[in-house]
Amino acid sequence: MILAKTMNSQKAPQLLRLRIKLFFFAFALFGYGIISLFVSDATVSRAITIPYRAIILFLSIVIIIFYRTRDSASYHNHLLFSQKDSIIFRMTLIFIFIYTLRFFYELIYNENLISQPSEYLLNWFGICLIPGTPFLYLELRQSKKYLYYSWIILFIIGLIAIPLTIQGSQSFKEIGRLAGEALNPISLGNYASTLVLTSLYLLSSKKISNKRLNIIFITSLLPGIVLLFLAASRGPIIATIVCCFLLLISLKREGVNIIKLIIGIIITTFAVSTASSFAVTSGSSFIDRFAMTLAGDEFSNTAYIQRPELLQISSQLIADNPIFGFGLEVPNIGYPHNLIVEAFLTTGIFGGFIFMVISIYTVVKAVNIIMDKNNSWSWLGLIFIQQFIVDMFSGCLYLSSTFWYLSFAIISIQKIKGSK
Repeated sequence: MILAKTMNSQKAPQLLRLRIKLFFFAFALFGYGIISLFVSDATVSRAITIPYRAIILFLSIVIIIFYRTRDSASYHNHLLFSQKDSIIFRMTLIFIFIYTLRFFYELIYNENLISQPSEYLLNWFGICLIPGTPFLYLELRQSKKYLYYSWIILFIIGLIAIPLTIQGSQSFKEIGRLAGEALNPISLGNYASTLVLTSLYLLSSKKISNKRLNIIFITSLLPGIVLLFLAASRGPIIATIVCCFLLLISLKREGVNIIKLIIGIIITTFAVSTASSFAVTSGSSFIDRFAMTLAGDEFSNTAYIQRPELLQISSQLIADNPIFGFGLEVPNIGYPHNLIVEAFLTTGIFGGFIFMVISIYTVVKAVNIIMDKNNSWSWLGLIFIQQFIVDMFSGCLYLSSTFWYLSFAIISIQKIKGSK
């Protein structure tokens, strides 16, 4: 009796710490999507978003301290990377160091930055790096719980985003792209894309045979696809298509029942057709945006700079400043909307090459995780590829917190096997 009570008393704190980590993972990655939807006035958005950021920062510090003090053995075990992962992790630290040096140089000497220095510091350290560190310490045998926590938050976003934003979205009324006061169409599309992918993954899981759960996953698929089309952002749509093909290939490799696969394709096709019809009827511009892109006149009637032109300007600045790079931003425009190009622009050839190696390695490792039929983290590989594709269209190194979180997670994942 005494022994049982002692064991229970020891398990209680461990269970609490696990739940904190599971909540932190999902809330750090996707919680902003819920919080931002309750912002009705952009001028006072920080009254809602800053407390969220403070909670994430606080929880990340708690998790970091916990691993470095109370459970040092667990801390060291989580950083026992494979040889290749260890090399990439060191390269990541080197790039972060080089980028941070350039970061401080720009903040001190460049008077033409678009935002205030405090904004850059908050984003880079308070939103990207410090909260990203706990993603190196994932509980590798709890992949399903991480997935469920994430899916629940994404489903909540899907349920509340459409009625909450479609009536009051000025962006949707003017240009046919759904957005919130504190959530741009790209971010909204990204959350929708992740909801679609996690729902499809759960639907295809061998371990889930409960019909009620499958009905819920099908139900969550529809708002995800609807939001994807209402946001009318090309990056998330393209990323979703690519990741769906990767998921389909992985399912074929692991021998999923062909009938179940056909049913899944039929359900997805029906959902896409229904969602796209609803989106177009509601006023979404996603078809027009893709059509204009194919026609090459995307911004012909606007004052906005075209992405190809932005990349061309960035490339010229890199060519003119190959050793140390040009700076944090393209003058009077901002970041180049492509992480790899930005790495070269900011840190020069050496830093850019390091970042490119890191990117290639993490993408290849994520694809290998997806294709490994015994790896229960394949869903994380999917959403990393999704995020990486989106960031190649619109990402920024000091703003793309989700990219850093998922990169750290992919690097830290070891060969822990578990059936899907």
